[in-house]
Amino acid sequence: MNWTAQSINHQASRARNGADGHSAETLVSIHDEARRERLLDMELRLRPYRAACFGILFLALAFGGSDVGWWWVAPLALGFAGFVVADSFMRNSPHPAVWIAGAWAALPILLASAVLVTGKATSPVLVWFALPAVTLGFRFEPRGMVFGTVFIVAMFLASAVVPDPSAALEHRQTLIAAFALIVSTVILSGALVESDRAHRRRSTLDPLTGLFNRNALEQRLGELEGQPCNPEDGLSHALLLCDLDHFKRVNDRLGHAAGDAVLQEVAYTMRAALRAGDSIYRVGGEEILVILPGAGREDAIEISERLRTEVRERRPVGVQVTVSIGVAVSEPDLVDTEDLISRADAALYAAKAGGRNAVFVDS
Repeated sequence: MNWTAQSINHQASRARNGADGHSAETLVSIHDEARRERLLDMELRLRPYRAACFGILFLALAFGGSDVGWWWVAPLALGFAGFVVADSFMRNSPHPAVWIAGAWAALPILLASAVLVTGKATSPVLVWFALPAVTLGFRFEPRGMVFGTVFIVAMFLASAVVPDPSAALEHRQTLIAAFALIVSTVILSGALVESDRAHRRRSTLDPLTGLFNRNALEQRLGELEGQPCNPEDGLSHALLLCDLDHFKRVNDRLGHAAGDAVLQEVAYTMRAALRAGDSIYRVGGEEILVILPGAGREDAIEISERLRTEVRERRPVGVQVTVSIGVAVSEPDLVDTEDLISRADAALYAAKAGGRNAVFVDS
């Protein structure tokens, strides 16, 4: 190999800047997956609170039913049903944000319908436009928040002002107060969410590779600990402990810039080779851990060999890199994560001792 340290460092710089497309793709794909998981997790956590909010809105309107009529029941029920349908499809969808956005967008429309049938500019439902405004920041990126805010305001005006401008002018103080509440809610919730996102990025993502870090791993292991395990019913989990072979030589011979670029390339290669739902973590300098939910022994071996082959053939920034992988599969009964890690570590040691560039399965 006729690569010089200078040329490798130049390649490393190009990789970090995305000149060859791989590093940029690495971070984009990994961050996209992280956003997808965050979105699904957020929707799951919001579900009971969302149901409570719909219940409160129902009771609030029911107490005034004799004054405002009962037409609002239909749009309220449709809004709740929309979220139920979205929840049932989003988990298995490659684009859950589409389902979530559709269910969210239906809510301002249905609230506008309720406003039209309960008094327009004098409707008690007007302040409830703040409900979809609260969740804008949690569901969408800044550009989506802008579009969402414009959409809410458009529904607000279309239901409270456009049908009867003279009545809207007469009750302008109430409308201005409701409008200010909606916009202020979007601004404040957006600021809180952005702060939370920044904290989560710092606390759960490795800044170099974009993979999940030890903090995220601890959370995931806590979720797996004590789960039922029965391989015959497909209830098993596999853990892969991966270590780049002789990685210190890359840093010593070519410099840490090249080493960083190699780690970025390897992280992308491994993440792209995994299944949807698998999770991957950087737990040390060149040590990577993969969790395969629902994987039995044969699945774990197949995926491990795929990872080993993909890394060997990738040749990040022109450097030949191989990986050794130790595999452990959960035993029947309950998942013991400490035992899984211990067995995967022993299997990795055996793979190293056996000549490296190998997969070894704990028996």
